[in-house]
Amino acid sequence: MKRLLAGLPLLFFTAANLLAQASPSPEDSATPPQISGGALAGVFGAICLFYLVLIAIWLFIAIWIMRDAKRRQSPNATLVTILGWIPATTIIGLIVHLVTRPKTIPGAPNP
Repeated sequence: MKRLLAGLPLLFFTAANLLAQASPSPEDSATPPQISGGALAGVFGAICLFYLVLIAIWLFIAIWIMRDAKRRQSPNATLVTILGWIPATTIIGLIVHLVTRPKTIPGAPNP
C-alpha cells in the first residue's frame, strides 16, 4: 500500500508541471505546440482513472485470495494472504495460491 501511495505525489507533480509550463518568448522561432486546459484536464483524468482501476483490480485479487484460502483451509493461507495484500507481490501471491490450493472445499459435496 505504501508503494502505491508513494506514486500518487508523482502523478500530481507531473500535472502541476504541465500546468506551470512557461509560455515561449517572442524571440523563439520555433514555438512548441500549446496544450489547452481541456486537453490537459482530460489527460489528468485518464491517468487518475487508470490508477483507480489498478487499485480496484489489486483489491479484488487480494480479497479473493484471502477468502478462497480460508474457505479451502489452505495450508499456505497466511503466506498467500500476505503476498496478496502487498501490491508488488500480488501476482506472485495469486500464482502461488492457484498452484498450491487444495482441490476440494471441506464440507462441500465432492463430485
